[in-house]
Amino acid sequence: MTDEHLSGESPEPQFMSRRERREYEQAQERSRRARGARSTVDGQDASEEDIFDSRVDDGSDQPETPSHHDDVLRSGRYDTDQNEDLGDLYPLPEDTRDYPDLVSEVAAYSPKEVTEDETDESLLGYVLVADGSEPAPQVDDEALQARKIRKRRRTLIMLSSFGIFLGLLVVVGLGVSQLVGWTNNDYPGPGGKEVQFQVNPGEGAIVIGNRLVEQDIVASTKAFRDAFEAADSDAQIQPGEYTLREEMPARDAASILFGEDAESQHYVYVNSGHRIDDVYDNIAEQTSYTAEEIEEAAEPTDFGLPEHAPSLEGYVAVGEYRFPVGAGIDEILEQMIEPTMEEFERLEIEDPEEQFRIVTIASILEAEARTEDFEEVAGIIENRLDRSNSETAGYLQIDATVIYGMGVRQLQFSSEDRQDESNPYNTYQHPGLPPGPIGAPSIAALDAAAEPNDSDNYYWITTNIETGETKFSATYEQHREYQQEYREYCDDNPEICGRG
Repeated sequence: MTDEHLSGESPEPQFMSRRERREYEQAQERSRRARGARSTVDGQDASEEDIFDSRVDDGSDQPETPSHHDDVLRSGRYDTDQNEDLGDLYPLPEDTRDYPDLVSEVAAYSPKEVTEDETDESLLGYVLVADGSEPAPQVDDEALQARKIRKRRRTLIMLSSFGIFLGLLVVVGLGVSQLVGWTNNDYPGPGGKEVQFQVNPGEGAIVIGNRLVEQDIVASTKAFRDAFEAADSDAQIQPGEYTLREEMPARDAASILFGEDAESQHYVYVNSGHRIDDVYDNIAEQTSYTAEEIEEAAEPTDFGLPEHAPSLEGYVAVGEYRFPVGAGIDEILEQMIEPTMEEFERLEIEDPEEQFRIVTIASILEAEARTEDFEEVAGIIENRLDRSNSETAGYLQIDATVIYGMGVRQLQFSSEDRQDESNPYNTYQHPGLPPGPIGAPSIAALDAAAEPNDSDNYYWITTNIETGETKFSATYEQHREYQQEYREYCDDNPEICGRG
C-alpha cells in the first residue's frame, strides 16, 4: 500500500477556496483524533510519529525507498510547515474539478481584488505559488519601463499646464495694467499715421485714456492722465472728432484734445491733386510768411530734388500738418516732403532721377484715374512712353497735363489748345513725360507708378465723371467710341464738364 493509504488521510488538494480549506482542516483534525485513540505499536499506544518511524525504519541496512511523501516534498505541492505529519496523509483522490484560468487564479491569490479591466496592471509583478500562499512580487522590466513612461508623461503634462497657466496670468496682468493705468509708458513721438479719434459726450479722462490706448494712439492710460492733470486747465475735452496720430506722446494728444494748440500751432491740409501754388497759399494763410517768401525758399535742390525739377510739385505729400508757431519755412517744407521720401525708401528707390520720374507719373494718375484703376493706368502710361508702339509712338496725349500747362482748372480745352506747342506740358505735341509733376500724389499713386500692371491697353477715358466709370481699349477705333460716350455725357451735364 502507499503512504496515503497507510495514513488514512487525503492529501491537501492543490486548489481550494477559503471555505474548502477550513472544511479540509477540520476533517484532518477529526481524523487525527480518531487514529490517535486506536493506534498502537507492540500492543501499546503509539503516536503518529511512532507509526511513521515503524514504517520507514525496519532495522535493515537497505536504503530507503523514496516514498510518495518524498515526491510531495520535491514537487513543492505542500508547505512543510503546514504538513508535518506527512506520513498520515490520506490517499490522493482524483481531482475532477474544472480549475479557473490563469487570470482567475491570480485574482484569487493576489493580495487585492482584481477586476477584469485591471487584469493587465494587477498581474504585473506576481507569480503563482502552488501551495496557495501569498504570491511573491516579481520584477517585470518591460512593465516597469512602461510605468515610468506614463509617470513621466503625467509629470510633463502637469508642468506644461502649469506653465500655460502662468503665461496666461502674465498676459492678463499686462493687459489689465494697461487698461487700469498701472504703467506710465509713453511714446517718444512725434507719431505715425494720422487717425481719427471720436470723443463721446460724458467721457472723462480715464475712459478717453483707455480708448486712446486701445487705438494705439498713446502708450498708457496713466501717461495720458498725467498729461491731462499737468495741463492745469479749467476747460473740458469737448465731444467731437479729433485728428491724432498713432504712437504719439500723451502730452501732444492731450494738448490737441484740449484745443490748447489752436494758438500755439499752425495747421495745413494738402488734398490729393493740390498744386504747389495751393500748398504755398495754405501755408501763407496759417503763418506770417507770404506765398512769395515760401516759393523763394522752396529751392528744389535744397531738398534733394534733381536740378531740372521746376519746383517741389509732387513731392509735398497728401495729408494734415501741424507746425509750431515760429517754425521756419525750411522746417515746414521738410515736414511736408518727409512722407514722400519715406515711401521712396520703403520702395527702395534711391536714385533722384527715378524718384522724379515716379512722382511725375503718380501725379498724372492722381489727376486722371480712380484709385482702383491706378495700376492699370500706370501700365498704359508705360506702354505709351514706348516710342516703338504704333498706337501713340511715345506721345502720352493726356488732357490733364495740357490743362496744367495752361494754368487753368477745367476738364476740357479747345483744338487750338491741343495744337499749342508753346505749352511744355502739352503731351499731344511733346513726346515722353511732361517737364515735371502736375499735382500732389497720394501714397497709393506712388506705389502704382513704381509697380504698374503689365497691360495691353493704350487708352482709357472716364465716360461718367459722377460715378468715375472708366473704360479701357487697346485700339484707337474702340477708344473713339468711348470718346463719343463722354461727349454725350458732357452734353447732358455741361456744368460738370465745365461748359457752363
